[in-house]
Amino acid sequence: MKEHGGSLFKINAITVRSYSFGENDRIVTLFSDGLGMVQAVAKGARKIKSHLLSATVPFSEGSYLLYKGRSLYTITQFDFKKAYKNIANNISNLICAEYMVELSLKAGSEYHDRRLYQLFQKGLTCLEKEYSEPELLCWAFSLNVMKINGVSPNFDYCTECGVLINDAVWFSAEAGGVLCDRCRRTHIDSFKIDRATLSACRYIERQGFEFLNRLSLSKKTGNEINRIVKSCISYYISPDIKTADLLNVYTNAPTKEMGNEGEE
Repeated sequence: MKEHGGSLFKINAITVRSYSFGENDRIVTLFSDGLGMVQAVAKGARKIKSHLLSATVPFSEGSYLLYKGRSLYTITQFDFKKAYKNIANNISNLICAEYMVELSLKAGSEYHDRRLYQLFQKGLTCLEKEYSEPELLCWAFSLNVMKINGVSPNFDYCTECGVLINDAVWFSAEAGGVLCDRCRRTHIDSFKIDRATLSACRYIERQGFEFLNRLSLSKKTGNEINRIVKSCISYYISPDIKTADLLNVYTNAPTKEMGNEGEE
């Protein structure tokens, strides 16, 4: 972000939401590298010949020059860079993108972290190039958001006593990760997971989005990962992520019965 004196700011941003305002204007929500999530008015953008029309198209990326008013920013200039066209053309991709927007809004409501914007960029690129199934990407995005917020779940050893788990594995969002059979008794939210699920979670959390397509999961493993992610997001970020339920309706995790279940 560059400040151009007074109340002018030049930022790189992605338009994530847009709606009509008055007869000729539109208000957009921008996810930016320098200001986080901000709302800005694009005056005259509803006119067909407006030079700001492309700035209001959801999931368009560019360079914005903003003037800071009392309650809203005003877009004074826009230089188009790219559009993530494949998102709007696929309902599963669109819901995944909306989930990432909603989670980013909840996670970054009290502060701005440039890493969150960069993670969102990578997520949209993954959807655009179809590196991964949408639901698998949402799990990876969620785990990385928690890592940025300092609440990443532990998948390496018992979160309570620190021993390596060689038999039954349990998970508790309240505890902050996996538990051994003895320690799980003190956490009523704990539930049992397969070792394949534990291995897959490690892989998803630590590999780049572009490598997610190497992972094939059984239906049971997918369901367990989904439960882990949803419980952690609800406990640490927000229990009210509306698009989370839509993911289960419109997207499908990879369900191959054979294949790589992740790497230790």
